Amino acid sequence: MAIEKHSGREAGRTHAAAEPGMTQKRRWLVFGSNVVVAILLATVLAAGTVWLAEALLRGRWRSDWTGSGRFSLSPRTRAMLGDLEQDVTITNLYAYSPEIPESVEQQRRVHDLLSEYAAVNPSRITVEAVNPAVDAGGTEQLVERLRKRYAKELEKPKALVDEFDKLSKDVQDFLRSDARRLEAAAAAWKGGPPEGPSALRQVAQAMLQLDLVGQFTTASIEDLVNQPLPAYPTAVRNARDYLKKVGDTLGAAREFYEKVLAPIKGDVPDEVKAILTSAQQTYEPMRKRIEDFDKKAAEVKELELDNVRREISQGQAILIEAPEKVKVVAYDDVWVRNPQADERRPEEPGQLFAGEAAVSSTLLGLVSPERPAILFVTAGAPATLPSMGGPFGGGGGGAFARMAERLRKSNFIVEDWDVTRSPEMPKPEHMTKAILVFVPPAPPNPQMPMPPPTPEMYKAAIDAVKGGAPAVLLAEPATLFGPGTPYSDLFADFGVTAKLNAVGVHTQVVDAQGTERAVPQIEITQYADHAITRTLGGLPAMFLTPCPLMISKQLPEGVTAEALVLLPAGADYWADTAPFEAMRGDAARSEADDLIPTRDNPIPLAVACTRQLPGTGNGEQGTGMQKLPGTGNGEQGTGKDGSGSPFPVPRSPLLGEQKVVLFGDSQWAEDRVAFYQVMGRELFPGNAELLVNTILWVAGTEHLITVSPEALQARRIGDPGAWTLPLQMLLMAGIPAAVLVAGLVVYVVRRR
Repeated sequence: MAIEKHSGREAGRTHAAAEPGMTQKRRWLVFGSNVVVAILLATVLAAGTVWLAEALLRGRWRSDWTGSGRFSLSPRTRAMLGDLEQDVTITNLYAYSPEIPESVEQQRRVHDLLSEYAAVNPSRITVEAVNPAVDAGGTEQLVERLRKRYAKELEKPKALVDEFDKLSKDVQDFLRSDARRLEAAAAAWKGGPPEGPSALRQVAQAMLQLDLVGQFTTASIEDLVNQPLPAYPTAVRNARDYLKKVGDTLGAAREFYEKVLAPIKGDVPDEVKAILTSAQQTYEPMRKRIEDFDKKAAEVKELELDNVRREISQGQAILIEAPEKVKVVAYDDVWVRNPQADERRPEEPGQLFAGEAAVSSTLLGLVSPERPAILFVTAGAPATLPSMGGPFGGGGGGAFARMAERLRKSNFIVEDWDVTRSPEMPKPEHMTKAILVFVPPAPPNPQMPMPPPTPEMYKAAIDAVKGGAPAVLLAEPATLFGPGTPYSDLFADFGVTAKLNAVGVHTQVVDAQGTERAVPQIEITQYADHAITRTLGGLPAMFLTPCPLMISKQLPEGVTAEALVLLPAGADYWADTAPFEAMRGDAARSEADDLIPTRDNPIPLAVACTRQLPGTGNGEQGTGMQKLPGTGNGEQGTGKDGSGSPFPVPRSPLLGEQKVVLFGDSQWAEDRVAFYQVMGRELFPGNAELLVNTILWVAGTEHLITVSPEALQARRIGDPGAWTLPLQMLLMAGIPAAVLVAGLVVYVVRRR
């Protein structure tokens, strides 16, 4: 049996050896196909790896795995860049040298940031880098581009500089000639009173001094216009100043002759008589030419190129060129002072990188056709006045000073409207629309008691909201500490009742002994689902003494109302109807008297409302300008009909749609709460984000509602979100696994 098996194996080997398929041609086919398969798999893997790397590095997929978020832009910036409809060129003008490591690091940091901008929208954004210290070719190209850009607006000042060149030569020739004439007259006046020749020589000396000044002025003007970026307006101003001195001197000389020489009696030489009798004819033609030049030079204003050149010359700048305008982002805007750095914290850097905030706000101001104005409606106390006492208000500044700066970074104009001083609405320059932010009056000053503001003082602002103005209404409870909210009746126009006799409280431990008290402080980490709050995620926000805002079941016609922020439900939260006790920390929960939030009966602290204004037709796309009383044609009104201050209602996606957001608290948006810090970290970044998002929404620019760069300093958000982990796994394990699978496939094929 064993012998038979052995014979079978031998027969099999003999059969295999003699099999016709193992001819040379068959071997080429079998082993050649294995090689082809291996090559194809290797090619596919290489192409896939290159494509993946290209996608990650060129912006199709990008993920920032650095702990500081160095290579990621905020969602707000990405949304703004995605909406760009203009071509923009951004040039990194940071000079650097290997001998100065700090300059290399700063240039690289700016370069990394600008590369992210180009990656988001490469079809619209071009990023360049020029090292002014060594890159002569790049500098020359940039200068030539700017000269061509501003060639048209430089024509008039250039023509005036050319005119001055000829006029200055004539003036200097005239001054020298007149000085010689005066010296000759003084020399010929012999035997006369000594004050006569002395007066002539004094005027001659003044003429020669003006001639010398003119030479220096001409040389400086040549330097100004021959530099890479010519400063023609500055040259015109210098020319105008010099010629004014000449004209004044010629006028004073004529009066001097009449005052000093005319009273002199006695024998006066003919040369002196000629000076006295011909002063008017001698000096007036030149003075007339100077006056004509001065009138034309007065019309030359500072050009955009002047600002660009001046800011670039300061060094370490970023140049942003849009089709209509050019702006420079200065070094101090990108590298801001670190308030935490001092001698006690040597580990803290002296400067913080704020490049994204600086570049994004500058870019938004260049490309956005809209410049909304935010008017903080106040009564007596300033709201946005910058403080001299630090960045967090106080020191005589407004309670919203730093918040105003945050809003300005989002391309808003921000001003105060003190209704006690100006009954008419301010009209800031370049404003395209206005948004009113009503701020409750400040508590009265015991040392200077004044009657509390009345609704009549707010009449113009109230009428504007009734007429369709977008607005944000901040309320405060009516207690002994403050005068309440004089414009509270506006809440009812949107179907909301402001419970100003109640305050939201939260029971919490207040000391190390475990003492619990109900304090009027509500920390929010969950928000209602709305366009304003959707991007906030879990950003913490703090509300102080918030009043409940109850949405009516039957809303006014054309009005919709949605809660933004809710008082959390639970045994530790309620709205106490004894606000004075609540503010002292003595509130006690009463199921019968207090407002208790539940899942079925939530208590809003903030409400977003929209209203279709009367007479808007079917709501189709239109001009977005609601006709106000007394305007006649839907344009900005005159206010002559007693309807209050004129107000241009902004364009809206729906014709005549008004957006208003109501808050039961005003302190949450003040600097002292919104930017409250502990150990250099902001505790409530959601406050500033909530206000900025609210303004964006009421302004009709809700597409820009995303998380800002400032918020990401408090809570860095990964990019691209949920795809981060899969991408990491793909790069770390996926590619090696694919190579292993390819090897197995080759092995199996070859075994066959």
